[in-house]
Amino acid sequence: MKITKPLTGILVTALAVAGLVACSGGSSGGVYNQTFNVSGHWAGTISDGAGAARAANMTLSDGGGGVSGTVSVTGHSCISGGNLTGTAVQAPANTTGDNPLTGDQENSNEGTVSLTITSGQATGGVSAVSVSTGGAGYTSVPVVSFSEPPTGGTRAKGYAVLGTGDTAGAVGGVVITSPGSGYVMAPSVFFSGGGGSGAIATAEIDTATVSDSVTFTLAGSSSSLNGTYSGVWKSNTGTCSIETRGTITLSRL
Repeated sequence: MKITKPLTGILVTALAVAGLVACSGGSSGGVYNQTFNVSGHWAGTISDGAGAARAANMTLSDGGGGVSGTVSVTGHSCISGGNLTGTAVQAPANTTGDNPLTGDQENSNEGTVSLTITSGQATGGVSAVSVSTGGAGYTSVPVVSFSEPPTGGTRAKGYAVLGTGDTAGAVGGVVITSPGSGYVMAPSVFFSGGGGSGAIATAEIDTATVSDSVTFTLAGSSSSLNGTYSGVWKSNTGTCSIETRGTITLSRL
């Protein structure tokens, strides 16, 4: 005689089996309904060399782990801001005993972020001097001087050449005898003595670049990050060119 099992019994059995499977372990991906993504606007503080907290703002774009963006800092002794590149890595969720049908897995919204800010500012020595106005009345060669570079650099040196014929009594050019080093911006050129006045010239610096690089190492969640930074920033001061480091705390706006 064939016995037909009631439909309700079949449903109860199926649900019981599903419950056992759910309780036996977590989801293979380790994350359910939550992601660690740092895209957006962030604000907080970054400590400077003296330990004072300075205002910092970041705008980040997180494309599945590859991060880019910008940072601006107010009042820091070394860093004022620049472009950021780096990575964001989601922390593995603790799935032991979790039910994959719920969104309560631990740590699934946490992770680490590594961001680097670099500088491409020109630096180096004077490569050329252009005389835009020769002035007049120079009876002898005037002394040429250049403004000083940032701490750690050396001042450029050169001498003037007077014009002849129609340009007699005016500065016709400047010969560079020592290009100097460490200039971030083109130095000012000054003429003194020689009995005349009015000579104006502009300097150009070479196209070498400094290897300024500071890395931010952060950890936290999609709403709060904190950590440290370290690196060198030669284009500002001698102190920063040796080492700059400190702490940073950010919250998503």
